[in-house]
Amino acid sequence: MNNFLTPAQAAQERNPNLIFDGGFAEAERVVAYTDGPREKHIAAIRLSFRPQDELAHRDILGAVLGLGLDRRVLGDILVQQGDAYLVCLPHVVAFICENLAKAGRIGLRAEQIALDELPTLHKNLREQRGTVASLRLDGMIAEAFNCSRGAAEELLRQGLVRLNHEECCKGTRLVHEGDLIAVRGKGRVKVLEIGGETRKGRTWVVFGVFE
Repeated sequence: MNNFLTPAQAAQERNPNLIFDGGFAEAERVVAYTDGPREKHIAAIRLSFRPQDELAHRDILGAVLGLGLDRRVLGDILVQQGDAYLVCLPHVVAFICENLAKAGRIGLRAEQIALDELPTLHKNLREQRGTVASLRLDGMIAEAFNCSRGAAEELLRQGLVRLNHEECCKGTRLVHEGDLIAVRGKGRVKVLEIGGETRKGRTWVVFGVFE
């Protein structure tokens, strides 16, 4: 049975007949297969909790791994107010639904849902607008993560930055719409829109911040 692949592992696959499926568009962790239906290879679970409770991706992941499951049987996790969505391999659905009752002290109710009930990725992004002097990666990092250009350059030198899932140390790399920027320890953003110039000659940018 196939396990979920990381973006780097998926990029190494060379079989042109493979279908890469993470349950929803732009999923990072995917399963590779050649024959359908897709429900044979992946499944989805909704985890409901009280809207006033706050849970993050790491809380859900920690709770699921606390059941003794291997990370490779789990895909992406999307967290919203009052519920979270977990993509996983079909053979672990029943086990998770029967045993996952809490994340920390917060109660959960787990139920399997159809794959087409998964939310879109953009619903889980918080828009952040800003301006940059250029579309260079170091400037984008400084604006997106609210740090100085010097701090951004240091993050790049330390190998903490990934551009579209690949480590990048060059601050001069140009960033485009749709690119993903991840900084270890700070989070990740998607470049949703690159606009025109301001009166001061800077460029408008809209980032989608992963919550």
